[in-house]
Amino acid sequence: MKWLKRILVGLLASLMLAMAAAYLTPLDTYVPEVERALGEQLHEPVSIKHLRMAMLPLPHLELQEVRLGGKEGIAARLITAEPDLPALLAGKLVVRRILVQDGTASLVQVRKLVDSFAKTPAAGQRVALRELQLSGMRLLTPGMTLGPIEGKLEFAQAGELERAWFAMDEQKITVELLPLPEQHFSVKAQAHAWAPLQLPQMLLDDLQIEGVLGEQDFVAQKFAVAARGIRVSGSGKVEFSDGWRVQAALTQIDAPLEQVMALLEKPVELTGAISAKGALSGKANTLGALKDNFQFSGEVLISHATARIAEGLRHPLVFDQIKVRVAVQPEHLELNALEAMLYGGRLSGTMSINRKDTVLAAEVAVNGVAMQSLVEALTDEVLFTGNMDGAAKFSMRLDEFEHFPANLRLAGNFHLRNGVLTKVDLVQAASNLDKTNTAGGTTQFDDLIRLLDVDASGYHFRKLKIVSGVLNAEGRVDISPSLQLGGMLDTDVKGTVGLVSMPMVVSGTLNNPVVRPSKSALAGAAVGTAILGPGLGTAVGIKIGGFLHKLFGKNDDKNSNKDAAPKPPEKR
Repeated sequence: MKWLKRILVGLLASLMLAMAAAYLTPLDTYVPEVERALGEQLHEPVSIKHLRMAMLPLPHLELQEVRLGGKEGIAARLITAEPDLPALLAGKLVVRRILVQDGTASLVQVRKLVDSFAKTPAAGQRVALRELQLSGMRLLTPGMTLGPIEGKLEFAQAGELERAWFAMDEQKITVELLPLPEQHFSVKAQAHAWAPLQLPQMLLDDLQIEGVLGEQDFVAQKFAVAARGIRVSGSGKVEFSDGWRVQAALTQIDAPLEQVMALLEKPVELTGAISAKGALSGKANTLGALKDNFQFSGEVLISHATARIAEGLRHPLVFDQIKVRVAVQPEHLELNALEAMLYGGRLSGTMSINRKDTVLAAEVAVNGVAMQSLVEALTDEVLFTGNMDGAAKFSMRLDEFEHFPANLRLAGNFHLRNGVLTKVDLVQAASNLDKTNTAGGTTQFDDLIRLLDVDASGYHFRKLKIVSGVLNAEGRVDISPSLQLGGMLDTDVKGTVGLVSMPMVVSGTLNNPVVRPSKSALAGAAVGTAILGPGLGTAVGIKIGGFLHKLFGKNDDKNSNKDAAPKPPEKR
């Protein structure tokens, strides 16, 4: 029996040596023939660095360092081909699986291969393939690289493609393709917790796309995207025959406004709910450049919005509702047919934003806005109340919110009705000549009308008119950036001797205003009283003093122009 054991051991050793020899013996002498055969099959030049045969775990052929096509071709570190042994025993040349690992593929070469396979009848193929797998491959497109990609292409017995499946980023995004007539494919794409390569800040919670892929375009019959509470749905088309062109109908957009600002990486503090619909389009030579060339036109509705336009403001501005027609271009944003409901009133007009220099320019009208709530949002104390109507043109640098209101340029006219000026009693100041300084108190008015200019030197009220039952006042008031007051008012108070006109000087600060008779008025009153006595003499003296002030005093109203559009503020 010893001789039988020795024979069996020898046979086993010989078999193992044969298998090892088959695995270790290079087949590089066959490389030129294999390159030629594959080149004829694929209609592209093929290069192979090494060719090996392996027996475990199943017999398969290894092609190492393979390249298909020229510079913009397909390259793989390793291609493994596993034959279908039962089919081979039956006399059929069938490859059960081909695995392509660790390489790159240009989009141009992939298109050429797809066209080649589509035009080659299955009956004319020398080798039948059942499955093609991809692992660690990267797709090279102009301006962008996608991957690593894994995938699987399944073929029917007759050789035609039955199903294609691709995945990327650990299967966070998957795409399934099913063949349709005329070289088209039905496409279903899904993504979860995935961020596009060119937009890493845009983490998509969910993405669903269904459509049809053609030779030169992709038609998205429907799509839905969700990210950070933002939801977008619609349909569209992507053309890629010559560059990239996108057209989409966005049937519904719902989003928290604060998430939109975070996505755009804007420092503006906005809250509220936004809904919109419209058309999105874009065109670029490369896929990577497409994100900077989008345009949007549509209708936007914002509800329950707040906006904190600068630090230090007591409260954010509050808008009950905003309706607007939006047109977005790469370098320009236009807001037309703007209608906003705020503080019991309405704001309407147009706005535009030049993205190059971040300047907002607007022309607006307001009706019935309750100023007490608005002023409370901007300052610590209520300086005046009333319902306001008006119109204004203004411009502001959006990248300098921290300098508000120094970054604002405004020219407008406003009309306040049935309000109160806090901090000052104009009637008392004009009636009591013995008090050279008057501070505190309030002034009720029926109408307050003025022209307003805002620039780097402060707020400038021109052609100011204040009307109440006992008071008429006209003049000008300036507020400096440090909130210092300066100006003149001619006040007419009904009282002692008919209607007495008293020139008043405005000074102090916005929180502590001081109003007193002018020196010329006091001097005139003293002279008139001395000559004609109290009462009539005082009134005549005041009028003469006021006349002299108007004749020789400074009058800035001559240079005011309510229709002049403000120049954009200079960059600080």
